[in-house]
Formats: sequence, C-alpha cells, structure tokens
Amino acid sequence: MLLTARPTVAHVSESSPGLGRLGLTGTVRDEFAAVAPAAGQLGRVVRVDRGECDVVTDGGQIRALSDSQRAQSDVAPVTGDWVGLTADEALGWVVSHVLTRRTSIVRRDPAERASDQVLVSNVDKVAVVHGLDQDTNEARIERFLVLAIDSGAEPIVVLNKLDKSRTEVSEWDWLGDVAPVVHTSAVDGRGIEDLQSLIAPGETIVFVGPSGVGKSSLVNALAGEELVPTGKVREGDRRGRHTTTVRELLLLGSGGIVIDTPGIRAIGLWAADVALDEVFADVYSLSAQCKFRDCTHRSEPGCAVGAAVAEGTLDSTRLSRYQLLWQELAEQAREIEEQNRRSPKGRRHR
Repeated sequence: MLLTARPTVAHVSESSPGLGRLGLTGTVRDEFAAVAPAAGQLGRVVRVDRGECDVVTDGGQIRALSDSQRAQSDVAPVTGDWVGLTADEALGWVVSHVLTRRTSIVRRDPAERASDQVLVSNVDKVAVVHGLDQDTNEARIERFLVLAIDSGAEPIVVLNKLDKSRTEVSEWDWLGDVAPVVHTSAVDGRGIEDLQSLIAPGETIVFVGPSGVGKSSLVNALAGEELVPTGKVREGDRRGRHTTTVRELLLLGSGGIVIDTPGIRAIGLWAADVALDEVFADVYSLSAQCKFRDCTHRSEPGCAVGAAVAEGTLDSTRLSRYQLLWQELAEQAREIEEQNRRSPKGRRHR
C-alpha cells in the first residue's frame, strides 16, 4: 500500500493506516501531548517536498505546509519525523512541532561550508545496499556503514543483484564483522524472505546507497508489487539514474515500513568519530596498544597499528582509508570551531 498519494493542502484522505502501524509509541504520544496545542493533530511525515509535506494522522493523510524552505530555522521536518500539526484559517494545516528524533541519518550538507543535513529520521534499521554487478568499492561501503551506525539505528548490509554478480560472495565476508549481511536478488527472489524477516511490523527500515544498486527493486520485491519506479543501469559503468527523486515512507503488507531514498552521491560524514571506530574496529582495537595516545599510525615509534601492517596482519590500504576519514572529521571539527568563533550567534551552527 502506497502512503504518499498527493491530496491538496488541508485535504484528509478517507482511508489511511492507524498510527500504530506506522510505529507510534507511548513516548511519542506523551511528548506530543506536552508540547502541542489541544486542537493540534499528531502525525508521521511520509514525504517532504519544497515547503510542503504529506503527513499521516489517525484521521487520514494530510497535505501540510512545512518549514523545509526556511532551512536556517530550528528544525525542518524530514521523512520519518513525528510532528504536531495545527490548523491555520488562511494556510490550512501547518507543521508546528517536530518531535524528538529517536534516530536520524545525518551527513555533511553538500551545499554548505560546514553544516549538517538530516536525511530521514526515526528508523530502526539502515540497510546499506551494494550492487554485486558493480566493481568492488570498499571505501564507499565503509562510508555508508559509518553513516548507518552513526544514525543510532541497527545497520544491515544488503549485497543485491546476485543474479548479475561480478565478484565472489566470499570477498565480502569481512562485512559480517561490522553488520549482518543479506544476499539478495530482486529478479529471482533469492534472499528476499531473509530481508523481510528483519523488518518486524511497525519497524522502519531505510535503504541507502548510490544509484543503480537496486534499492527501489528491493522495495518492490518486498511489497510483491511495483510501488516505486525502477530504471536501467548503464552498461559501461553499471551506474543508474535517480529513479527515486524524494525520500518516501511506504507501508508493506507485512506491517513493516520502508523508506526508499534517491541515490546518494556525496557521503560527507558529520561528527561520526565513534561510528568510524566501530566500522574500523580492527584498527581501533590495535590503537589501544600504541605507545602514544594521540598516535596517527604514520611514523610514530611504538605504533601497534604500523607494526600490524608490517607483519601483514592488517591491510595497509584499509589503514589508509581509516586515516583519510579521520583526517576528514578532524578538519571538519576545526572548520566548525572557526565558524562558531566568527558567528557565535548563528542559529543553525550553534
């Protein structure tokens, strides 16, 4: 069942699932009761457009004005948010409150010098999807895994397109040390039941990854029908077009909830140092044995990480990727600190 039919502003759909099926908890209801006016409505955002969003409430689906155009405001709603709605005689329904986000996928805003961008919120699982018909790109998968773990949700790796695999599945065994791995084919159905079993009724999973890895095809396979359009990949580089253009929340027949997302090109991390150490747990565990606490694992004496590379027990290219990501986060921290010094009253970067 597709939730995101496009009613006009202030129009309420005649039929809609109850909020319990969309993952509503007592904590959310209590917060709404405490902050929202008595005349307001509670709902979950299922789609965000420029300045407007679709929100499902107990009474049906509402097209409401949002704050997404004023990105410098306190909080702009994103897909997955629980929100409070109020009625305005002139404007119709308006998002007045964005409730506390239990989890959220946050990246560095590609359009800003140093700012964060929330992509989706209140998800239980983040599925990092890689297409096995594409060349191996461990650095990209590691970035997506850091993004997933940093969200606070449970990470999952989905190796899709088994029917077109270019590599041996065993090459990806190392991923099992970071997150559960599911091998799937949306074409012949392999692994779809395994993936389905990971999405309990009322739980929300979001698929993330670049274009062309089969995220939308997986959504359709889980639903048993074509809920979202899919596109072909180019034969030359196996890359796809952005057939999904917005982040939409969809309800599966099993009771699970899935958010389909456009392909992500820019995977800038944002204050994700703890998640980075989880993805590179092998490097992090060795660093505790280094002579100096601030060891960069480059040329310092008594470096346990460098010794492991010399002994061949740690891959040097993996260490290089870890150092590159740490450098990125360190430079970002310095940039934010400098920004805060120059604009101490800036609302967005406080």
